[in-house]
Amino acid sequence: MNTYKVFFTKEKKEVSVQEGTTVLEAERIAGLSPDAPCGGAGKCGKCTVKINGSVEKACQIKITADLEVETIEQASEHRILVKGTERAVAFQPELEILDIEIQSCKVGENSSDWKRLCEAVNKKLREKGSKADRVFRPKLEILPVISHLMKEKGGTARAIVSGDEILELKEQDDKPVLMAAFDIGTTTVAGYLLDGRTGEQLATASALNVQTEYGADVIMRANYSLEHGAEELSACIRVLLKKLIRTLCKEAGKEPEDIYQVSVVGNTCMHHLFLGIVPDSLVHAPYNPAISHGLTFPAEKFRLGIHPGGQLIALPVIAGFVGADTVACLLAVNLEEEKKMTLMIDIGTNGEIVLGNSKRRIACSTAAGPAFEGAKIACGMRGAEGAIEHAHLEEGRLVCKVIGDGKPTGICGSGLIDIIAGLLEAGVIDETGRLMEGPRVVQIDDNTKTAYLLAGPSESGNGKPVYLSQKDIREVQLAKGAIAAGIALLAEQMGITLEQIEQVYIAGAFGNYMDPAGACRIGMLPGILKDRIIPVGNAAGEGAKLALLNNEELERAERLARHTEFLELAALPEFQDEFVDQLEFPEE
Repeated sequence: MNTYKVFFTKEKKEVSVQEGTTVLEAERIAGLSPDAPCGGAGKCGKCTVKINGSVEKACQIKITADLEVETIEQASEHRILVKGTERAVAFQPELEILDIEIQSCKVGENSSDWKRLCEAVNKKLREKGSKADRVFRPKLEILPVISHLMKEKGGTARAIVSGDEILELKEQDDKPVLMAAFDIGTTTVAGYLLDGRTGEQLATASALNVQTEYGADVIMRANYSLEHGAEELSACIRVLLKKLIRTLCKEAGKEPEDIYQVSVVGNTCMHHLFLGIVPDSLVHAPYNPAISHGLTFPAEKFRLGIHPGGQLIALPVIAGFVGADTVACLLAVNLEEEKKMTLMIDIGTNGEIVLGNSKRRIACSTAAGPAFEGAKIACGMRGAEGAIEHAHLEEGRLVCKVIGDGKPTGICGSGLIDIIAGLLEAGVIDETGRLMEGPRVVQIDDNTKTAYLLAGPSESGNGKPVYLSQKDIREVQLAKGAIAAGIALLAEQMGITLEQIEQVYIAGAFGNYMDPAGACRIGMLPGILKDRIIPVGNAAGEGAKLALLNNEELERAERLARHTEFLELAALPEFQDEFVDQLEFPEE
């Protein structure tokens, strides 16, 4: 098979690829970050490039000769939410820093170096209140250190311990001991650096999930891994975490090698792909996870660049599409001890919903789709400069607020809800979702025959019209219908009415920026709950931190996962009827 050279003119990068490789695949090989929410199916139109002056979809152009490609600049400064509602807990981490004294072996005794190290560690743990001695797993690399410390320091040493692992044995020094937590979302990744001695948060960092190059949603990525194996998707997310670790440490003036423990949360597909598990069980009935328990691994296996003796902790998952990120959210809002009947929703590329309190909890997942992340929307984009983030009616006219206060170039999820809510109020959209005739309802082109024009080419930031199409409205109806149906059926399963829900926690970036009134107006959330909605920010990230800060919270995560019931909506005979009923917009 022939090999051809592809030169990316802006980046000044050249790669050699086999004949038939798409330009999108060549971009990935070159280490670029193309935007391809549809996974290269040719449907979203987001991966456009210029070839010989012509704008083409990168995923649809197969390379049959040497080629020069000009990438089209995409918005890079995305607004990624890292802050969540914090819950104070006692600082009592699984990771422990112990200053010990290893006793010498007396003549005539037969006590190994390892045994005496374990005795010294357990003695210190008893002094701290531990009631039972731990049995530590031997580590060959520590044995020479014991001998050195006995000769040079008289047995005075520092042990870094977690559970039944002695992660490191060294001289007592002033070097920091650090921990890091990560929320691996389908679209974005948020990271936190913590002081292992005090629990203080030292730095935060975030980035777009590089796996978006393989598709906007988990099903596309799961299918890609089924066809190509998990390694490609696993490697790219691990490399991203390694970069974020370096960013966190640079911001805090620390070194990655001083990180001894990392926790990760994510939906079940993100969890499996990070661990290197092909998530085939998630795309075939009954859609169960390959493993659901919380896991602890040597972090060295994942090449994160932290201390070679460090650990990686993956929180447990609840079900095939209710993952460790939901468990972390439940941890953050402390639903295990909550007396009030609480609805918690994490609206992202996938929608996870939990209803309950300390007595009983039921979770479900809704196929909300990536519409609220900007995918499948003609002018949709993520929350970045140029995105319409909010809109309201002013004297019958729709007034839009743009991130960065410049001219609009697209619409992000929170803006999408506001625009539709406003147009419903103005009578431009009817209850069925149909766009009515009006001054700004126009035909954009042959493919988009009916759309509401938000900004013409001269009014936009990129010379292209910004609009809401009839198809966009249908996508939102599908997404909001799935969420609303999930809420209704959870309440029915719990044996309560919607009125009996006392508070609603909305987790995630989308929930943080959306206007609750707009979400209720379009029927995504029950209108009766409008005044009970509480945004809790990146609760998944907060839960990932709590698991490091307090060992009881880590145990609580396991209980929450095991004792939260899962409701498979698709298996309910009434789901389809409820879903169809929820597609229409409510009358007001």
